[in-house]
Amino acid sequence: MVTVFDKKNNCYGCGSCEQTCSTGAIELKFDKEGFWYPEINQYKCEDCGLCKKACPIFVNVEAPSPPYPQTYAMWNKNEDIRKSSTSGGVFAALAEEILSQGGVVFGAAFNDKFQAVHRGIESIDQLWRLQGSKYTQSSIGNTYKDIRFLLENGRKVLFSGTPCQVSGLYSYLGGGSENLYTCDCVCHGVPSPGVFELYKNHLKKLYNSEIEMFQFRNKSSGWKNYNITVSYKNGRHICTRFYDDPYMRGFLSNMYLRPSCHSCKYASVQRQSDITLADFWGVDKFYPQLDDNKGTSLILLNSAKGEELLNACRNKLVIHKADLSAAISENPNLVKPSCPNKRRSEFFYEIEHGNFSDIAQKFLQPPSRIQLLWSRCRRIPRKLVKLEFR
Repeated sequence: MVTVFDKKNNCYGCGSCEQTCSTGAIELKFDKEGFWYPEINQYKCEDCGLCKKACPIFVNVEAPSPPYPQTYAMWNKNEDIRKSSTSGGVFAALAEEILSQGGVVFGAAFNDKFQAVHRGIESIDQLWRLQGSKYTQSSIGNTYKDIRFLLENGRKVLFSGTPCQVSGLYSYLGGGSENLYTCDCVCHGVPSPGVFELYKNHLKKLYNSEIEMFQFRNKSSGWKNYNITVSYKNGRHICTRFYDDPYMRGFLSNMYLRPSCHSCKYASVQRQSDITLADFWGVDKFYPQLDDNKGTSLILLNSAKGEELLNACRNKLVIHKADLSAAISENPNLVKPSCPNKRRSEFFYEIEHGNFSDIAQKFLQPPSRIQLLWSRCRRIPRKLVKLEFR
């Protein structure tokens, strides 16, 4: 077996090459960091080159044509939907519109082992499976193949995923389609599925039970101070503030993001998707009248198709025009990728030989008061801290 590419930081793990290969020569396999990478069976490979044609690495991402992108702050008028959503519940409105037209909606869901996998749904009562953040890289499986089949049979499709997964879909299809709508997210980076498995096993041992329910973004304490909520089969129900959870601290400190995330070409306002979804962090600063701590979504309309879909469900949403520069201010991954943690290599070296609890004690502790103070000081504009000596 050989890898498709020599440099791992070039591969997003979208799986387009695997689904394109007609001989089954390509298989996605975990590396030692717990990320999927394609490997080629040379005995099956016919050297047709289709895998590279389907790879988003070789596709240039062009800027949306004016008047796009258009920037908005939004939330769902249905309070129950908004409460159960990670942010403002806009995705639910988009999905409901496609489903009402007999279409199929694809997105990331947890399977029965709480592994993130992409799947399609055809009814509103299954929509909850696709709602909420999954802070681990999802497995695409045969999603691209399924979408091609649906489009060829005249069905409408809404695909939701990371920007690289959206790009992988377009690369696999060889372009867009009249019945295909896509939405991506402002992505901080995808954490290792392997590390997420270790974290779940750690929780099972800690509470002596299998996991029954896992929710990354519970808003019972508010949108900004969300909780990680886990229910266990032994009846225990644990709710942890995100900054007290070691796995979330590792994610937010970029400890175990995929290597390609740190040089991501999609961390830009140049988007291939029709609609970009995100939390509107900083809305309290720029538009305080739009912040009630229940969740405000940041929306970028990137195409006429995106605007068409949004207009179709406009009556379900509260919509306010916003400024792109305000959105970028508190959402830096809109314009630049996350930098790798300085201890990333050390973390992965030690996690091969230790357990999650010990590794968390060493690498995933909350910042000290001095570190927090220093971080705040660094945000102060230099012009305000210059001393004038006379």
